Amino acid sequence: MSINRQNSANPDNAAALIVGQTEICEPYTTAQHSHQRHQLIYATRGVVHMSTAVGEWILPPSRALWISGGTKHALTVKRPAEINILYIDPVIYPFTSFAQCCVVEVTALVRELIATCSQHAWDYETNTPEYRLSAVLIDQIKKLDLSPLDLNLPRDERALRVVELLKKDPGNRDPLNVLAREVGASTRTIERLFSKETHLSFGAWRHRHRMLFAVERLAYGENVTRVALEAGYESSSSFIASFRAMFGTTPSRYFRFESAASN
Repeated sequence: MSINRQNSANPDNAAALIVGQTEICEPYTTAQHSHQRHQLIYATRGVVHMSTAVGEWILPPSRALWISGGTKHALTVKRPAEINILYIDPVIYPFTSFAQCCVVEVTALVRELIATCSQHAWDYETNTPEYRLSAVLIDQIKKLDLSPLDLNLPRDERALRVVELLKKDPGNRDPLNVLAREVGASTRTIERLFSKETHLSFGAWRHRHRMLFAVERLAYGENVTRVALEAGYESSSSFIASFRAMFGTTPSRYFRFESAASN
């Protein structure tokens, strides 16, 4: 359900260079689709999952998801969420330095700019306050740091079967030789496939998969110790150390911006 009256219009046909909308969503999954315009999705509440043919991304509150124009993708919201979506003209703002899809850190200033720009009329002209504010937002987006919340997927069916085993049980501790045997492949073959097709070793891929699982659970407010055990860690301290190694901060600090933003 959208709380922006312009939701029924096609943003690709809008006159303004940046247009947006705010949506309050019940759980849903979209079919694969694309827009001519770039998209910037910011979750003020809840978690958004995005997938393409080559990977998956998770968007917790206080981060933003960038989708380059023309990229086919599907979105999934598993629990109620509130999101702001901006659609950005790719001709005027090509963003050639950005990957097709990425999650970026969001500053307090960018958060407020997204919220304001998502409410602008879709037909504002140049040399207006709306236009100038949108230009400030673009300048700020270009400065944002990337957040490691993506997970490339292998294409080979044997490696994908390993992926499915780990998705069913993120805390699975079976060594690779056991997993490989379950899918009818050698350890060396699975390691080679992950390295070639995901650009990560199997161990690094599994570690990132566990971290993304943990980020989603933590974003819903679940207990750190419980999440750590479900993600396959023997203790919360070992999990926190692993979390800090990937994200540069502890779980509590990672989500602190979200808490401050909601107050």
